[in-house]
Amino acid sequence: MKKNAKPVWTVVFTAAILLVICVLGVLCWYLFSIYSSGKESDGLKDIVMVSSSVVDTDSYDDKPSSSVVSKNTDSKGSSDTSADTDQKKQVSSKKKDTDTDTEKNKAPKKEIINNGINFTKLWEINEDVYAWIKVPNTPIDYPVLQYAGDDSFYLEHSVFKQYSFGGSIYTEKLNSKDFSDPNTVLYGHNLLNGTMFAGLHNFRDPNFFAQNPYIYIYMPDRTLTYLIFSAYEYDDRHILYSFDFDDDEVFEEYLEYAKNPENSMTYNTREVDVTTDDTIITLSTCMDDIATSRYLVQGVLISNDPASE
Repeated sequence: MKKNAKPVWTVVFTAAILLVICVLGVLCWYLFSIYSSGKESDGLKDIVMVSSSVVDTDSYDDKPSSSVVSKNTDSKGSSDTSADTDQKKQVSSKKKDTDTDTEKNKAPKKEIINNGINFTKLWEINEDVYAWIKVPNTPIDYPVLQYAGDDSFYLEHSVFKQYSFGGSIYTEKLNSKDFSDPNTVLYGHNLLNGTMFAGLHNFRDPNFFAQNPYIYIYMPDRTLTYLIFSAYEYDDRHILYSFDFDDDEVFEEYLEYAKNPENSMTYNTREVDVTTDDTIITLSTCMDDIATSRYLVQGVLISNDPASE
């Protein structure tokens, strides 16, 4: 019996060591995912952010010079000379047509830029990008996406459409992509490394809330400015499924609570006249410690301006 005992304990010990290694490996992967999540967009800004001037896609040379056809100095008959001249004119004409086509192909393509955000280059990376959100004095400075298929796709995918623990900032198909709905809801994770929508929790501080009143949405042709009127803890119900914002009575009742969310454990508000004639934006993220709650920051549209490069 003693001879068999040693091999059994060796197997158990080896299995325990392997288990510990596996657990540590998973833990390291998880911690790395937390650390790196949401940072995929860091390099994106280097690609799509440009100076205030329009940048063409390529640099082009000046127009190509016209082809030169020398006169024939041979002492041939006038008919031969005329035929030869006509032939050369045709060659010259074809060459000019070719040069013209080449010039058209080389014509610089004007890129679509708003506030330094190059949407043309963004669409080369991902056509699902339709806007860009910026909240001053927070890390929130990201593209906004909407997927044609599963609404939750960008919950776990980056702007590069690769799996990402931190996902992206996105809207669902219940919202149009022109921000014309009564309430447009944007979703983003509350990540421990402070990226994505973690910065929304800064608005829990009354001083921060008072000093940072705006949300900016940049679209290819417009810039939307929202005045933040409320930031508060809410339950985890699906807002767009729970309220018919096309019904003025429902929308009015919803706004009355949003402007004074007194049942919330934590909230800050700003005295702003918001009515059913307005359009609002809702930024939604998770709470740090309560799985069944969400933290909302809401703003009302106060400016809709043409894009500026």
